[in-house]
Amino acid sequence: MRLIVDDTHLGPPELAWNVSKGLASVQPIEIGDTRRIVLVAAHPDDEVFGAGGLIQYGLSKGMSLQLLAVTDGEGCHPDSEVAPTLDLAAIRHSESREALRRLGWVEPDIAQLHLPDGEVMNNQETLRAKLMTMLRPGDLCVASWWRDGHPDHDACGAAALWASQMVGAKMLGYLVWAWHWANPQGADIPWEQCRRLDLQDRERARKRWATGAFDSQINPIGRAAADAAVLPAPLLRRFWRPYEIYVEASRMPV
Repeated sequence: MRLIVDDTHLGPPELAWNVSKGLASVQPIEIGDTRRIVLVAAHPDDEVFGAGGLIQYGLSKGMSLQLLAVTDGEGCHPDSEVAPTLDLAAIRHSESREALRRLGWVEPDIAQLHLPDGEVMNNQETLRAKLMTMLRPGDLCVASWWRDGHPDHDACGAAALWASQMVGAKMLGYLVWAWHWANPQGADIPWEQCRRLDLQDRERARKRWATGAFDSQINPIGRAAADAAVLPAPLLRRFWRPYEIYVEASRMPV
């Protein structure tokens, strides 16, 4: 699958998702007695866009949280002439930390793996090994869905699923790019395996505030067409919904 994201390729509108029968059928999530959440982000921002509400839930329950930043996200503006003059890796990690603080995670516990942006699949053994050192039995591992549609996201989700099942951890996959390519009325997303986390107004507002920290992704970095925002404004609305959707994977085969 080749993702095309720009002002003329915006994916299904929110109205189409609002009337999705599959989405309406999703049952509420049950976190259970989990005391520790390990989040996996292919790029610095995925954890907030996909799981910003769950992060707030974990913090409110006094859970221990740890984040694995798999890549530095340095390849986000591949055609830009401005990007090579910027330290995008440092910028993106700084944005991620600020966004997490806006969610209430005052001192985020972040491990950085520094895999090359766009090359996670080719480095999956390294990622698996790292996850095996981080995960413990009974943890909740939260990563991008292994069929999200971006190769780095899919590789992170697959590695997290494998490692979770190896150590006896639970696994949830969050959606980021699936909202862009999936058919709201179809079966591209396995609705029967999905669970919904409802967000209170305050949680939703904090998540929206947090997404605003990713300036390098939501605003142009220069004046040329190649410097355009990675996430045009209409796409951001997907992450401001009063709920988050997760694919439950604890009982699925590797």
